[in-house]
Amino acid sequence: MIPLSSANTHNDKDKSITEGKTTVRPLAKVTQKKKRLDSPILIAGFPGPGLVGSISTSYIINRLHMEQIACVESGFIVPGVIYAEGKLRHPFRLYSNEEGDVCVLVCEAPVLIQGIYSVLDTVTKWALNNKVKQVMVLDGFPAEGLPNLKRKPIILSSDGEVADAASLIQDVDEGQNNKVENGDNADRNLYPPTAYIGGLGGGLLSSCLSNGLPSKALLISTNKGIPDPEGAALLIESLDKITDNKSLEIDTQHLRKQGAALRTRMEKIIQSLRGQQQ
Repeated sequence: MIPLSSANTHNDKDKSITEGKTTVRPLAKVTQKKKRLDSPILIAGFPGPGLVGSISTSYIINRLHMEQIACVESGFIVPGVIYAEGKLRHPFRLYSNEEGDVCVLVCEAPVLIQGIYSVLDTVTKWALNNKVKQVMVLDGFPAEGLPNLKRKPIILSSDGEVADAASLIQDVDEGQNNKVENGDNADRNLYPPTAYIGGLGGGLLSSCLSNGLPSKALLISTNKGIPDPEGAALLIESLDKITDNKSLEIDTQHLRKQGAALRTRMEKIIQSLRGQQQ
């Protein structure tokens, strides 16, 4: 039996939650503008090694003149706003091009680890409700030193398509391209070793697998602590190759020029450091 005083205290707490200035909102929801989508591809990029995910998605948004159509609200997203291009913006946003066949997802605020499943499952359900046909996550994985000039993105697919398997193979000899033969007799030893993808990108891919939504991960080797516009350009160019969407035929020369200039500066710094050590 609960004492009357304790019961009153409990009721007072409930009352303060519902009637006070502080209210309990849904753990995660998507607030969306009225925008007609046409079975879009959803491209996601989050801050990570080389910032290639963030750089590539921002570039796509600018080049396709995309409009923000939704934001993800959640008590698990660290409170804050982003000020960019003369506007205050929600940190977790969804964009669409004019045709409605390409959407981009960006998140520029930390998500509490205990809420990642809730937030990303909400995004996946939004994708299913809007008939998204495929989710593509752009990200980098850390490598030592300056990135190789001949590096290629690694493409990991949820359905194991043979066309993507060819992209998984790393050249053994410079200047030679290894290919996977079509059919069930393809040499499985040519596939890369098992890999783990974590963070928001990995969480989104996991949610897609759980909900039966086709997905791909496009990964590029990059330096962990230096922005890598060249790596972002390689990811965008790979998007064009593996999709049949003409909207993604994006000129990446601007990113490549930025990457070349950055590489030149870094090489000079490395040479200077080596000279000082000698």
